[in-house]
Amino acid sequence: MSEFTKSKTTSVFVTLLIGLIVLSFMFTGYQSMQAGSPNAIGKVGDLPIKSEEYQQEYNRQIEFYKQMMGGEISAKQLEGMKLKESTLRNLIQRKLMIHFATDLGAYPSDEEIKAEIKSLPYFLTNGQFDINRYKGLLAANRLTPIEFEADVVNQIKMKSTQALVSNFPLSKGYMADLQKIRDEKLNAEIVQISKNSLRNFVEVSPAELTAFMAVETNQKRLQSMFNERKASLDKPEEVKARHILLMTQGKDEAKVKAEIEKIEKLVTVANFSKMADKYTEDPSGKGKGGDLGSFGKGRMVPEFDTAAFSQKPGTISAPIKTQYGYHLLLVESKSAGHVATFPEFKDKFAKELIQKDKVEEIKKLTVDISNGLRKALESNNEKEVKALTEKYKLQYSKGSVNRLDGVSTGTTLTAENMKELFSGDLTKPQIHLYDDGGSIVMIKTTPGAVAPDANEQAKVASDNAGLKNALSRKMMEQVLKKLEEDTKVKIYSNMIQE
Repeated sequence: MSEFTKSKTTSVFVTLLIGLIVLSFMFTGYQSMQAGSPNAIGKVGDLPIKSEEYQQEYNRQIEFYKQMMGGEISAKQLEGMKLKESTLRNLIQRKLMIHFATDLGAYPSDEEIKAEIKSLPYFLTNGQFDINRYKGLLAANRLTPIEFEADVVNQIKMKSTQALVSNFPLSKGYMADLQKIRDEKLNAEIVQISKNSLRNFVEVSPAELTAFMAVETNQKRLQSMFNERKASLDKPEEVKARHILLMTQGKDEAKVKAEIEKIEKLVTVANFSKMADKYTEDPSGKGKGGDLGSFGKGRMVPEFDTAAFSQKPGTISAPIKTQYGYHLLLVESKSAGHVATFPEFKDKFAKELIQKDKVEEIKKLTVDISNGLRKALESNNEKEVKALTEKYKLQYSKGSVNRLDGVSTGTTLTAENMKELFSGDLTKPQIHLYDDGGSIVMIKTTPGAVAPDANEQAKVASDNAGLKNALSRKMMEQVLKKLEEDTKVKIYSNMIQE
């Protein structure tokens, strides 16, 4: 999304700096703000957590899960993901990192701060740091250089601290002992079963649906569900578009207007993408043909929004003036909106409620699927395993597991699970089942493959580097855990908005 979207959406700096700096960019101003002020939703020690930080991190996680799940997320799904808790956890850990860095005396020099800022590609013009572009982008995001530079100081402090932890010296003997633990490796075939999702596969007969609908209180439940979810069920009118932006911040506006008018005479529908890559000053569209993707009404600033939804598909606008500069807009296509109605969804919601109450049927289905998977895994019937996982939309993966790193596929196992996994005869195939109440993880383990002799030295070096990284991560986890125990953390729950 482009930088001229309304401030309620993710800010351009979130998009630009994620991955560039070790931890995501934080909007602050903390030096002039007292903890506990209306703008703070909590504090970690003497460092406040600003409401902007919370909303930014919350939005970032929503966008991440939207991409993972391939579309919109309902309010119920958001509740199940516990994004509020994970957002607060991330923000608390960032503040703890700043405390840790401060305690270590990791203060960057003026030269380091300048070098960090000047290295950011978004402030460069023809490969050189552009002070006007720097001030313009900050102004567009309602930031002063002092506020931004204070955040850069924190980022450098945290990067320095992480570098210190990652380079912590470890003895060769210690590394060798840990490598022995890592070498105790098993191949793993893993299936994860979400009990909650299995309810969708429990049959509901027409007679059950009719009987359910006949109860007045059930009708009220259905109407309540529809009212709660309606916002996510409505399909707003959307526009798919590209644009070319020439920014006016810190520039002679008349010259910018003359330049956009010159480009307007050269651009066509056919060459728009190529011209956008050449001329646009919107960083998020550079190299993407000025692509804005699809967006609904109200996502863009008013002048741009009005033009986008009134313009015919396949046409290019005259220059559009907004607070960010001058735009040329190509509307590629439009999709009509649709307002959801209760009759469209009442049967679906009724089936959902009936399935939820079929506890015994869900239990039986869970047992049947588990037994079928166990039988297929024991007989090495991969075709049957895949058939079951596809039928019931289960997560299926192959990987490896060792005592130090856990499961390579990212499957989470407890310490007790790992202990049980590596007990018994590791030279023979084993089937393990772990049930945490909400989900089941079934793992088939077989002896790990012996590493080949070729390039063994390079492999050892690579493994040692990975081992040191793993130890650094674990060390940092312990540091943060200790810091949290020793640091007063307070959250003002009434200040949090989602």
